[in-house]
Amino acid sequence: MIRVLGQAGAYASFVLVIGLFSVWPEYRLLGEREAIVSLTFSHAAKRVGECRRRTQEELNALPPNMRKPDDCPRQRHPVQVELRFNDRLLYSETILPSGLWKDGKANVYRRTTIDAGDYEIFIGMNESGTGDDFDYEMQTDLTIFPGQNLVVSFDDLQKTFVIE
Repeated sequence: MIRVLGQAGAYASFVLVIGLFSVWPEYRLLGEREAIVSLTFSHAAKRVGECRRRTQEELNALPPNMRKPDDCPRQRHPVQVELRFNDRLLYSETILPSGLWKDGKANVYRRTTIDAGDYEIFIGMNESGTGDDFDYEMQTDLTIFPGQNLVVSFDDLQKTFVIE
């Protein structure tokens, strides 16, 4: 009987300790007036060179399984991305394409904390490797609420930025 009461007391104290640590100390991911901005997308930039049409002599010289009419370079340009909130630069990076031959997508993921409030948001992306101009850009006014997770991504089908 004493053994059963001892076990019940040990189990009860264990449950109380676990219950206490599940609510204390309190953990907050964000401050009361903060929000999260996540910039996340994968994008394949333009190829470094143009495709060229092979001549019939070149095609005949190739093995039958390699006879593609177009000869296109594999390598892609790096993707340059810039994100600004009220002219404050939150993110500016040039991301190299993935893959052994630099022919894959450039992957962007950046998560940052900002104060809630009204912002003028600018996001720009250069995929062609030409100068400092952006091939795609978006500028909009937005109100960000405390505790909000604002996600900025790029829709490859529509060729536009999406804010959710």
